[in-house]
Amino acid sequence: MDISIKPVFSFSLNYKVFEKLVTCGKYDGIHSCLTVVTNADKILIHTPHKRYGLQNSKLSVSEIKNDIAMLNMNFPIRAIIAGKLKKDDDRDVLVIGSSTHFLAYHVDENYNLFQRDFHEGVRTMLIGTFGNFAGQTLIVGGNAVVKGFDFEGNEILWLITAGGVNALLLMDVDKDGQNELIVGTDDGCIKIFKMTTLLHEFTEGNEIQNLLLIGVNQFMFSVKNGTIGVFDESVRMWRIKSKTRVTAMAMYDILGCETKQIIVGWKSGKIDVRDSRNGDVLFKMKLNDFVCGIACNDYRGIGALDLVIVTADGEIRGYTTPSVNLMNLHNLADEEMNGLLAQKQKLLLELKHYENNIKFNKELLSSNDSQLVQSVPDNVGVIPSNTRLQIGISTSYDSSDMNIDITVSTNNSTTIRAVLIFADQLFKEETLIAHLTKDVSRILIPLKTLKDNAQDIHIKAFVGYPTSVQFHVFELTRQLPKFAMYTIPRNLTGSPKSISYINNLVDEKETFGNSYVDFRISERLKRICIWINQNFLLPSDIEYMTSSDSDATELKLNLISLRTGKNVCLHFNNDGKTRFYTEDIGLAGDLIQSLVQFLNVENMNSTACFPMVTDEIKELFSKLQGLQETEKQINSEIIDNVNQIKSHLIRAEDARYYNGDDVIKYHNEMMNTNEDLVKNYKIRLVNTGEVQLALKRIHNILYSASKLRVGTFAASVISKFKDALKSNNIEAVLKIIELGEM
Repeated sequence: MDISIKPVFSFSLNYKVFEKLVTCGKYDGIHSCLTVVTNADKILIHTPHKRYGLQNSKLSVSEIKNDIAMLNMNFPIRAIIAGKLKKDDDRDVLVIGSSTHFLAYHVDENYNLFQRDFHEGVRTMLIGTFGNFAGQTLIVGGNAVVKGFDFEGNEILWLITAGGVNALLLMDVDKDGQNELIVGTDDGCIKIFKMTTLLHEFTEGNEIQNLLLIGVNQFMFSVKNGTIGVFDESVRMWRIKSKTRVTAMAMYDILGCETKQIIVGWKSGKIDVRDSRNGDVLFKMKLNDFVCGIACNDYRGIGALDLVIVTADGEIRGYTTPSVNLMNLHNLADEEMNGLLAQKQKLLLELKHYENNIKFNKELLSSNDSQLVQSVPDNVGVIPSNTRLQIGISTSYDSSDMNIDITVSTNNSTTIRAVLIFADQLFKEETLIAHLTKDVSRILIPLKTLKDNAQDIHIKAFVGYPTSVQFHVFELTRQLPKFAMYTIPRNLTGSPKSISYINNLVDEKETFGNSYVDFRISERLKRICIWINQNFLLPSDIEYMTSSDSDATELKLNLISLRTGKNVCLHFNNDGKTRFYTEDIGLAGDLIQSLVQFLNVENMNSTACFPMVTDEIKELFSKLQGLQETEKQINSEIIDNVNQIKSHLIRAEDARYYNGDDVIKYHNEMMNTNEDLVKNYKIRLVNTGEVQLALKRIHNILYSASKLRVGTFAASVISKFKDALKSNNIEAVLKIIELGEM
């Protein structure tokens, strides 16, 4: 594309900048200040409009550039965000997050607005209006938890997630005038919360890293594996895969089109300008280093927003919206003509191959010569016109072979040279390629899914003959059910089976363990059968047959997990009483959520019994209590070490004037104490990591327990968990898991 875009300003900070640790704030309420995190846990604040000259301030003005101020922190910085938080104050507050706490700092007046402990470890932060909370809310995401705070630092929101929170976004999804919270986690999930109620949940193939509001009810996401995409409410509009991952995203009209484009910064240093409607690249450029952050603000103070791009080597580039539409200057007709000509050549080549194929098939039919196939030139790639690719998906449950089997075969003597399977969440690299070394007409590919998610499997197969150089590519798509990794451990073939037949497969003497969840649903067994057939990969469908099931009062479905080999039993009664037997509380929650969504159940409570989870909760709380006691002891020792170092330093200075012989003695003592201080600091880091892991596992269990309930019951469980955790009441936590109430 022959568009040229030049920055309106460009300079270098001469400091290294860290990814995602970039923000902009008007700390005096007027001038935009670029704020980044650089080496040695320092925060750099750059503004060309204001000079900081505060006395006894945390801010230190650079001796080289007086438009740069440094804020020295004594802890590792994990996240920063600037925004209006205080009531009746137009000045932005800078919030700094670490692995143990976060600090709200008023830059202009140089004081701490508040500081709060955050044992889950700060991963990302956001300031905005959420739900029915008055004023601005500071939302902090950590390891499997999201907390909200008001302008005084009071906790007003507590949510639990299944994974560590990487990205947060506020958007009015249901158009009721109040923002919902969108959360992206490291387990590949995007969750939309309305206050404490989970509205929607989407699963991508990898870790969610960025979220961006791009329009009314539309938001963009980026995934660690290089995927970007856009959702319109709960519908995915488009998705594109790249070789590198996204480091920053923004919305800005850089082409003068009167509509904003998506600005995407990549790890490779490339910047794309994309159309938000379909993801098409409108313009791209290359920088010297990768993009750490992109901000839109009035950086020059002229009353118009600039696009400010920050790279890892400290280069700053500013772009503005041009006065003319650059797309009109570009000759779109020539580009479209070139594209059509290239497509024409491709189609002509494909047509030639088809003509050769038809010609050979006619000769074959007219001559009936079986040796004619062997005389075909290698470059023709001829196969019979009635060739079809057949796909079969089944399960195998032998003790040594428990997989999902995908069978790819042809209906004649043609052979399969290679098979390519693409599935967004099935493989680590999203694609599996089976390249055969011998000529076969049938290939079996065993698979195992890591998570229980419904997904489309796109299959491409190269079909030809052993001597072929060119191959025909067959493309087919099949859907893998959500619970494909659970099957009936019986050889069931032929026509669909009745409920009575399935019930007879269950041994009356068989026990299913003491881990289960009980609940009630008012639904016919016929509808239950439809849900089972849609969500499980069974050898044969289950149908409610009037002739044999008219007197059926229950349905017992005994399944085996292809991951663990353990039994899972689903027991449905006509009176609505339902019980799921499984040791996995997460699986029980997924089964319930899938069932209630299919049946459109809005509210439902349950009773749970998971002895292994109970024991694990007790063990985790006991471990957490010990770690917290250790943390207090280490902090006390660190304070003693610091005081001793100060004392040794003063004595060494005194000895330098009065008794020079003791100077070396006090310096040696100071060095020994400093070594103890470093050791204690390292121990505290390890202890903090273990605390965060324990808290994350506790939150994961509580999140799974909340999924055993639906609607208001699930929201109530989250609120009760919060109260029980604050008081460290283990018995209350266990009772909530069991009954959904304290």
